[in-house]
Order: sequence, then C-alpha cells, then structure tokens
Amino acid sequence: MKSILIAVAMILTFNTSARAQLKETAQLATLSPIILVVQSDMENYKKSHYMVSTIGYLGSYMISESKWKAALFTLLLGASKEIVYDELLGRGEPLWEDMKWNTLGITQGLVFTVSLKF
Repeated sequence: MKSILIAVAMILTFNTSARAQLKETAQLATLSPIILVVQSDMENYKKSHYMVSTIGYLGSYMISESKWKAALFTLLLGASKEIVYDELLGRGEPLWEDMKWNTLGITQGLVFTVSLKF
C-alpha cells in the first residue's frame, strides 16, 4: 500500500498540471493568515486595518503591476486615513498600532505577489 501511495505521489509531482495545482495551493496558502484574521474576530477594528490593507494592496497591484508602487500607495492610504479621518476630522484616535496592522497587511500582499513569480 505504501509503494502505491509513493508511486501516485511521484506521478503527481512530475505531472505538469499537478505542478500548477501545487503552485496555486502555495499561493493560496500565503493568503491564509488574512482568512484566519477575518474569521477569528472582526469586532476588533485593528484586524480590519490588516484586512483592508491586504485587499487594498492587491487591488492597487492589479492596477499598477508594480509591487513597490502598490505598497507605497497602500501605505499612504492608511497614513492619510489616520491623519485626515482620525486626527483632522476627529472621528477617531490616530494610533501607531493601526499603522502596524496596515504594514502587516501590505507585507501579506507582498508575500502573495512574490509567490506569483514562482
């Protein structure tokens, strides 16, 4: 039974369509932290900074097709939200911790886009 499983695993490994499926699985695995964050506790607004930054990065990457432009744009978007919405309009409290979650979301998006190149 073990030899059959090993033979099937070897056939799947060397099959080109199996390689594509393994690649897609690895790419989706890079996005798994955002799924865990969303499912765990959306009442915590800091986690929404993480989710929105990751989605914002991926969206701006699709438009600009540049990892660094997308990262800079998303970082500026998060910083302007903290400065304009929270501080100038007085609708919240500008916190560095929110920017930490924004940066983590951008990093998650970067990891995903780098995994697309493999």
